[in-house]
Amino acid sequence: MKVVAFDVKSSIAHFRRPDTTATQLTYPFMPPTAAKGLVGAILGIQDFVTQDQVGIQLLSPVKVVSQQLSLLGKGGGTVFNRPTTIQLLIEPAYRIYYGGDEYVDKLEEYLKSDYAVYPTYLGSCFALTKPTYVNTWDVSNASSQKKLTTRTVIPAEIIEEIEFKPNLHFQRAYGFLKNYLGNRTFEQSIDYIYEENLNPISFLPKPGVNNLNISVLEIKAGEAVCLV
Repeated sequence: MKVVAFDVKSSIAHFRRPDTTATQLTYPFMPPTAAKGLVGAILGIQDFVTQDQVGIQLLSPVKVVSQQLSLLGKGGGTVFNRPTTIQLLIEPAYRIYYGGDEYVDKLEEYLKSDYAVYPTYLGSCFALTKPTYVNTWDVSNASSQKKLTTRTVIPAEIIEEIEFKPNLHFQRAYGFLKNYLGNRTFEQSIDYIYEENLNPISFLPKPGVNNLNISVLEIKAGEAVCLV
């Protein structure tokens, strides 16, 4: 599989959890559906549906603040300002790994040309970002018979064994939407394990992990990325 990587960052971000209403809570980092949506913006595809996969690496620790904002809303045909409490991620930065057979070549071309069709942002239009090309690899599936090290967040369902070390602090982030079907509809959810201080994680994948529509790819000896 061909995988292209690029970095994004901003001063703030907001990836709203769909199960929150009055107070708009955020996921602790970029969901896979949001990463694919950002790729769709780069390529100029408005309702971007693809079987390509994405992996997320945190380049900055998760920092969250709650803030009350006056957001523009509509009611009965009139416009008004609506006070809303919203959670914001502070100084987020991510490395996105994008792999597959559909749009990787075109994405690589656009990233290398420093070009995007639509504005790119981190979850909300007030969090603009500019993608920066990192690298491209041609990789194969990693063996499930050996321990691997990864800096990407790991889908919890694929972990057979995880290695605990001093000063490592694991977190579980839950309820991410997994698959976008088009027309603002989604299916399935996914939980992730990540290390809060950005340290790499050593783990043993479950046998048959690639049958879960999740890819564990070895980009160099012993180092893997996890794509969904």
